[in-house]
Amino acid sequence: MSFNADITLGALLVGTWANSILYTIEIIQAAYYYRHFKHDNWMLKLLVSSAIVIDSVSMIANYASVYLYTITYWGDLAYLQNQYWPYPLYLFSTGVVAALAQSFLVVRYWRLTKNHFITLTLFLFITVAIGGAFTSALTIAIFPGYKDRGKVVIPGTTWLVAEAVTDISIALALLLQLRKVRSSFKETRSLVNRLVTQTVQTGTAGATIALAVLVSFLANNQSNVPTGIAYCLGRIYCITMLANLNRRKTESTWSSKGTSSGANPETRGERGNQERSEGGDEYGGIRVHRTAVVHIDTPQEFSRGSFKTNPGQGLPNDSPAVEIEMTVNDSASYTSKKKRDLFAP
Repeated sequence: MSFNADITLGALLVGTWANSILYTIEIIQAAYYYRHFKHDNWMLKLLVSSAIVIDSVSMIANYASVYLYTITYWGDLAYLQNQYWPYPLYLFSTGVVAALAQSFLVVRYWRLTKNHFITLTLFLFITVAIGGAFTSALTIAIFPGYKDRGKVVIPGTTWLVAEAVTDISIALALLLQLRKVRSSFKETRSLVNRLVTQTVQTGTAGATIALAVLVSFLANNQSNVPTGIAYCLGRIYCITMLANLNRRKTESTWSSKGTSSGANPETRGERGNQERSEGGDEYGGIRVHRTAVVHIDTPQEFSRGSFKTNPGQGLPNDSPAVEIEMTVNDSASYTSKKKRDLFAP
């Protein structure tokens, strides 16, 4: 293979530039997460921390590759036409980061739907993808020469296709769940629309990068252009996972709006509970509970926030007011449970 600095070294250098920008965004997102969600489940924190650490290892491998080519072994054509330890390391670490980010979304989908068949199918796709990444890394470690890159076509294609299929499948599964949400309230529809947009972005980001790497690799497997593009893949997965987690703060802030209306205290409190119920679930586990607030004027005993009445005064003891109070309590309890299921790892 004739040496071409543009496609061999230039593509890697440009890839590290893009890598730097994305990694900065990732660190900002991570700092936001650790600052605002200190009370998350320890397993979720462990998953996030593991993804960030492994992705940092991948980034170091990317920079090490460029440094070795352009500084340490500059001018050594024998070295420049081989792929050494940074290549297998970045492939291995990128495969792990992608699997962690995808597993996070699949577990969240399962907590919302309890659909075992689709969940197992998605985990099967993840297994195929990480298997393709590991096989590609092992093949390059055994056959490091650019002239042997043809040996990695099958495992590399399997990896990238499986990554794209997994991302798109997860996004479709979540979209189908969101389509089940029906509400006549403008606030709920607006929230669902934002969740749909976020879901599409989550699914298409990783899939787009993976397909771009695949196309460029099949077009010229002797070039480092696909490698430079793939440098960004791990960062994309980490950013999308952190964005999904950090979104909870935004939705919580949005859902609290409206509690400062001019309604009476009882109505204001009820409205706040309703909107938090709508905004709490991030991926379609939205349950809208609208319970009417009944105002009963009785000559005696009426405490604020209670529907109790005296026998013989107004409504009897077995009045619908008791049923309304039960509905509000059950609604709040159910919503709290759904939020715990959604945000647990």
